[in-house]
Amino acid sequence: MYARVHWGKIKPGMWDEYEKYYNEKVVKSTEGMAGFRGRRLLRGVEDAEEGISISLWESSESLEQYVNSHERKNLGKDAERLYSGEYWVKHFEIRSSTI
Repeated sequence: MYARVHWGKIKPGMWDEYEKYYNEKVVKSTEGMAGFRGRRLLRGVEDAEEGISISLWESSESLEQYVNSHERKNLGKDAERLYSGEYWVKHFEIRSSTI
């Protein structure tokens, strides 16, 4: 399995709008996609404007299909308005999991 991990800082006071956007747009963008296995949204405890989104994929090919999809590219452009400018995205191979 593979994970796409997206870390970022949301603009002050925008977390509720970001979470709504995430649930209405991001979650729906992966429903039914081949190889998609789930996702999680984490909010920072020490910094409530910090968040991590993790999506899980069956294979590197299914992850790459998502990354290159028209839907994901549109989401990226649309979400930029919510970020403070600090963010990164990385891909990981899952080597061990108890979930």
